[in-house]
Amino acid sequence: MGYTLNTGAMQSGYMKITIAGVAATTNGGIASVPNPEGCELGITRAWIRGRTGSTDAANLSVGVGALLGADTSICSTMDCIEATLNTDLTFLPAAQVAETDNPATIWAAAEYLLVTGSASTVGLDADLYIEYMRLED
Repeated sequence: MGYTLNTGAMQSGYMKITIAGVAATTNGGIASVPNPEGCELGITRAWIRGRTGSTDAANLSVGVGALLGADTSICSTMDCIEATLNTDLTFLPAAQVAETDNPATIWAAAEYLLVTGSASTVGLDADLYIEYMRLED
């Protein structure tokens, strides 16, 4: 046989992050969440489910990077204004700007999941779901 079955070392998981809009537009101003496993992760999918949208015309960017940084490796400029954010479970890569983002992201052990608004996101109430798998034992 040319393979080894590794049972237990490779794990996968989900994170649910409830996000509430803020007035700040600083990098990672909505959320800066540390890597939950402390090892390299592969983010395979991400979704958002909004209950209410922002009162201002704001866009969300979601990615991974240094604390209080900004990144769009998961989602770039998703409209989160009340008039357009729906209550469906929205697959985030569908909201990416064409050819600017990668639908799969490597999340290093020391990096953070960053959620940033382009303008005030006050009023936003949503759940962000991140699916990942461990890339290290």
